[in-house]
Amino acid sequence: MLSILWWVLVALLLCCGFLGCFINKVPGPIAVVLATLIAILALDLPISWGSFSIIAALAIASMIASKLLVKLVKKLQEYSKRATWGTTIGSIIGLLLVAGASAADSNAMVIVMFVIGFIVLPFLLAFLLELTNKQGALMALKCAASATCAYLADTFLKMIVFAYAVYVMFFVS
Repeated sequence: MLSILWWVLVALLLCCGFLGCFINKVPGPIAVVLATLIAILALDLPISWGSFSIIAALAIASMIASKLLVKLVKKLQEYSKRATWGTTIGSIIGLLLVAGASAADSNAMVIVMFVIGFIVLPFLLAFLLELTNKQGALMALKCAASATCAYLADTFLKMIVFAYAVYVMFFVS
């Protein structure tokens, strides 16, 4: 019975880690590290401490790189919190679109929804919210592009941590 509760906790932490890849406010890499630690200690999965160390190092590196990346992108083109909220809201809607499209039989539909959901929607919402910041369309376009680039790079870094942790937990052990 206790084992089932540990598995549920690991699954919830992995879901949180996956959501954290797309939603900036969710601490995805930390959740993945905690899930891996619980899998080692409570579930006795044969995950080496070396693999755990790699996952923890990747998580720390992704969080540091994410902060530095955002500063670098903002140095190139400043964008407001509105653009960040636009990419966040767009990615949440994108997750729902991709989840809905995955029920379809067509792989092309999933790919199209992936592009729309994780690139087009975050950019479009960032652009629209930057327009409400009382600036011109060209400046809003630049700000939205900057915010979207930061979002995509951040998502990619967090996805590496998540994918490696899932690989170690379920395919190596």
